[in-house]
Amino acid sequence: MAKGTWKIGALAASAAGFMWAGAASAETLKYAFGYPAASTVGIAAEDYAAAIKERSGGSLTVRNFPMSLLSLVETGPGLRDGMADIGYVVAAFTPKDFPRYMLMQDMQLMVNLQKPRGKESVAYAGAVIEYTLTKCPKCLSEFQGQNQVYMGGATSSLNMALCTKPVRTMEELKGMKIRVSHAVVSRLFTELGATPVSFPANESYEALSQGVADCTQLSMPELTNMSLADVVKSVTVDLPGGLSSNVAVNNMNLESWRKLNDEQRGAMLWGASQISADITWGYYADAITNEKLAKDRNIQLVHGDEAVMEKMRDFARKDLPSTLASYKTTYGVEDSETIATEFQAMYAKWLDLVDPVETRDQLRELFWNQMFKNVDPKTYGM
Repeated sequence: MAKGTWKIGALAASAAGFMWAGAASAETLKYAFGYPAASTVGIAAEDYAAAIKERSGGSLTVRNFPMSLLSLVETGPGLRDGMADIGYVVAAFTPKDFPRYMLMQDMQLMVNLQKPRGKESVAYAGAVIEYTLTKCPKCLSEFQGQNQVYMGGATSSLNMALCTKPVRTMEELKGMKIRVSHAVVSRLFTELGATPVSFPANESYEALSQGVADCTQLSMPELTNMSLADVVKSVTVDLPGGLSSNVAVNNMNLESWRKLNDEQRGAMLWGASQISADITWGYYADAITNEKLAKDRNIQLVHGDEAVMEKMRDFARKDLPSTLASYKTTYGVEDSETIATEFQAMYAKWLDLVDPVETRDQLRELFWNQMFKNVDPKTYGM
């Protein structure tokens, strides 16, 4: 639903508040997320708060805390300890706490193995959420083990190499210092002859401008989100591929969830469907916008040559078995092969589901009807 429609709904929400007065006392929930208010996440958070207020008839109010109450690193532990009621949790900071959710992240390079269809990132988000909600009770238990209720996720658009000079060939990759955010991508670039380096994504601007790194593995929207268009001169649009799906964008503190009544929990699930769709679609749409910006700023958009792409695809095929084995030995995920098989099937289903989706509102509707509508607020997380 567009922003303007919330204003129209405000009168209805106000009137409905009288009906809710006897059913539940008004609750204000604190939502912590480590992004600026003007970012894709921040904009989605505003609509999320409006959606919950309207859906709950005014009995729930969400107060947003962008980059203030808890940092990205602090959000998981802070949400667990009740410092916020809702939080944007990055599972990758503590993978041992969420190993099954992280396994789906570390399968990300499978998107490189099929002919591009254009909405891979959108499909991946739907697959992660639906698999977690419907086929992975142990995933839900891992979140509850951290005193959290899983409420949905999102993905970045596809990852690319944002560089200070063109990177297309094996020769150009040799020795290139490339910032990576995932172990599987680090292994890939090592296989391609580059030198992976690790530091937080928000340090990419300084690292590229000072020559600490030649490239950073991020998605196209970060040209504007992180002002990287000022220092990036070339983007290899099909390398390394994959995406970031390791976030739970609006997890709830378990006690905060359980003190709500059934109708309020239903409103939170409605809001969850909206923000998961909004962030996912926001990154997808921003990637398209930033591609135009790159051209306007004379940033080269290049492709890896066929030798690079074939070696990347070969790596993706060969790396998955070792990834599954490592999840068994490192994290005790004995069902890793089962998760991989089922998740790949779920992703294939979602590629078809998102194919006709052309707007954010259509994705909101799909996420609600396909997933969140079917979650029972009377029993979920209880």
